[in-house]
Amino acid sequence: MKQRIQIIVIIVVLIVMGAGAAIYKHKTLGFPFLPGKKEVAWTVEATIAFTADGGPVEVSVNTPDPNDAVAVLERKSIAEGYDFERKEGRAVWSTPDANGSQKIFFRSTAYRRSEKEQSVPKPIEPAAEITFSGPEKAAADRIVEAALKKEASSVRLAGAILTALNDPVNEDASLLLADAGTHGGAVNLACGLLNSAGVTSRSVKGLNLTESKKKQSLRHYIEIQDGQQIQLMNPRTAELENRDDFLAWQHGNESILEVMGGTGGVISFSILSGEISAQSAALKHGKFTGSKLIDFSIYSLPVSQQNTFKLLLLIPIGALIIVILRNLVGIQTSGTFMPILIAMVFLQVNLLAGLSLFILIVGIGLVLRSYLSSLNLLLVPRISAVLVFVIIIYVAISVISIKMGIEAGLRVTFFPMIIISWTIERMSVLWEEEGPKDVFVQGGGSLLSASIIFLAMKNPYIGHLAYSFPELLLVVLAVIIMIGSYSGYRLTELRRFEPLSRGE
Repeated sequence: MKQRIQIIVIIVVLIVMGAGAAIYKHKTLGFPFLPGKKEVAWTVEATIAFTADGGPVEVSVNTPDPNDAVAVLERKSIAEGYDFERKEGRAVWSTPDANGSQKIFFRSTAYRRSEKEQSVPKPIEPAAEITFSGPEKAAADRIVEAALKKEASSVRLAGAILTALNDPVNEDASLLLADAGTHGGAVNLACGLLNSAGVTSRSVKGLNLTESKKKQSLRHYIEIQDGQQIQLMNPRTAELENRDDFLAWQHGNESILEVMGGTGGVISFSILSGEISAQSAALKHGKFTGSKLIDFSIYSLPVSQQNTFKLLLLIPIGALIIVILRNLVGIQTSGTFMPILIAMVFLQVNLLAGLSLFILIVGIGLVLRSYLSSLNLLLVPRISAVLVFVIIIYVAISVISIKMGIEAGLRVTFFPMIIISWTIERMSVLWEEEGPKDVFVQGGGSLLSASIIFLAMKNPYIGHLAYSFPELLLVVLAVIIMIGSYSGYRLTELRRFEPLSRGE
């Protein structure tokens, strides 16, 4: 009983760990469960132009801020002769000597998170309070009081206040806007009114990503806290904007561009949209944000090694299929994991050509092995002789196939000769001890198992899950342990023991 409880605990722990990590990667990092999924991505290029004074130069630019709807994948700098680094959310270029006209390019790639990836946004920090006095205070109070009488919700209240500010015949609004410069501009003035009305808000500058064109400039908007959600409102029209297509570049009083050692600093933006795979987007985003689950994974390996593991991660799937076929179905195979190796060869060749070559090699090998039996050789020399025969068969098939113009025969070398030699030896011994029937049963079971494993490994969905979510191997391990604790009838045994169920 203790052993059974221990097995149950192990199975539950493995499933929770494997499935939990996969769900986390899907929801938080955006890894898709289905292959081929595409995401719309935007490449935003900031062009910084200025004139250097002939000495040391340092240029600092505020970087775009990701939010719950838009993720930033990567940031690249193109600036010849400048050293680049990131400091506290800003991109900084420096050089000891620069003179004349200068240009620096800064590229960011962003994509819209899917609804499943989006999380509850962090509450915004409200803009600094504005203190009005005299006639301005009276005008501000009248605008806020008039809006509070009409609307109650944060969004409607904000819309009413902004509508009043944009009304050219509203004397209170005209009085406040006439002195807006002392409060940091009309948008900051509007944020001050909203905050005094109990609406948490702040000013933000950014780009509308759907407007793919050159020479754009940042536009001023207002972010409003609406419960747990954040709404983006246009201060000029008092209407809500689509925050899913908005890339924030500046919040509050952050400076966009600072140039030391130069004059005439100007920044402009260009946007280019395109499609990238959701897998690539999630991987880049994970690396950009420094996710430990990405940093300590196969994605941190060289590409050549990743390709190797891409194939190795499919082997446990083959092992699971073998366990199901042997322990639950009752199919007999020649060797425990030989069908997995044969299936991996089928991946390099193809199913029909692989089956034909395997049957041809093993068939010829069995004929030659039967001749060796009449010589009464010892075990090791006999197996070595079979290995030599296998190599000769490989050479013969390759030469004959190329002469006949059949290129598939050249792929015979993908078959592991040691495994093929042992298979021929095992089948030959089985033929001598049990007869040809058992040879055909085990040989056919091996080829059937290899074919099923090949189809599973070839399936794009299984391959995608194995590579993108290797933690699911823990779930595979749990299923194998679960099947390993099963001691009931196999499917092929039901017919065998059917008379017992009828009492015969």
